[in-house]
Amino acid sequence: MGQQQGTVRTALLAFGLTALFTALLWREWERAAADSALPWGATAAALGAYLVGCAALPAAAPLLGRAARTGACALLLVLGCGLVAAAGPQHSWITMFALAACATALPLALSLGATALVLAGVGAAALATGRTEGQLGGLVVIASVSVAVALAVRLTEANAELRRGRDQAAQLAVLRERERFSRDLHDLLGHSLTTIVVKAGAGRRILEATGDTVRAAAELRELEDLGRRSLAEVRGAVAGTRRVTLAGELLRAGAALSSAGVGLRTPAEVPSGGDEALGYAVREAVTNVVRHAGATRVEISTGPGWVEVRDDGCAEGVVPGTGLSGLERRLAERGGALTLSPSPGGGLTVRAEVPPDEDGGRP
Repeated sequence: MGQQQGTVRTALLAFGLTALFTALLWREWERAAADSALPWGATAAALGAYLVGCAALPAAAPLLGRAARTGACALLLVLGCGLVAAAGPQHSWITMFALAACATALPLALSLGATALVLAGVGAAALATGRTEGQLGGLVVIASVSVAVALAVRLTEANAELRRGRDQAAQLAVLRERERFSRDLHDLLGHSLTTIVVKAGAGRRILEATGDTVRAAAELRELEDLGRRSLAEVRGAVAGTRRVTLAGELLRAGAALSSAGVGLRTPAEVPSGGDEALGYAVREAVTNVVRHAGATRVEISTGPGWVEVRDDGCAEGVVPGTGLSGLERRLAERGGALTLSPSPGGGLTVRAEVPPDEDGGRP
């Protein structure tokens, strides 16, 4: 639909300009017809076909193949040069219409080559017939119009390409932002909701098994605090101000795994560097342990630019899902990598690595 509208606009513009310049040069057309060696009817028919062709070529060129465009341009140039030959070299301005039309349909090099060839032919004819008076100015006008149209067409095409590139860049930016937001919500809510389910289940089991309302109330208070933190994180994600840290995720991992009855061993010190990306790695790995692994113990090791999460659960048939795939893309954006491998003695080891920051601090 857009291409059809563009073709219609081009056709209207081409026919309008051709009609305008024909009207402005009407006296010159009358003199050319009077000076023509052809019969009046043949001259009128040739001029009519020539002008219609010059007006139609710019609109038809996008619909034609390269060979067809070249052939149409050659036909117009031959017809224009034939009219000049019949009327005399003093009417060389006639070729200006064909050259302007060809400038819209041919590559720049071919268009300039055709212009140079026509100018050379007209100049040679003027010298051969001795009609050189005023020819230099006419040749300059013809060359100027042809080159100006060719450059204007290329400028228009370049602007159109820039607009397309800008639109594609804007669409890509929207898609990337949607992917980032979707990934952040998954990483955030997947972990938080998993912990909420675990703590709610722990509270229910305490009440059903022992009726200990004190322990159940403690679980519910932790559940309430977790819900508030999750709500704040969702708001931060929407506002783009949320910050994930490796140290913070280690603390969260302890709370989530403790509620699930899984032991945890963490490093005494947390090194700096790759803080956010590695924090996401710990969050995703711990969430998967609580959901799927059936583990009894988890060990987390860290170093400059890396973190490992090892569990003693079941690692058979592990297929990376949305969370691990999103984590892998997040690490790749930092130039890092995600590795999944069996843990010694059973279970799964998740290792995330990122290049150290230049300042050794947070990214």
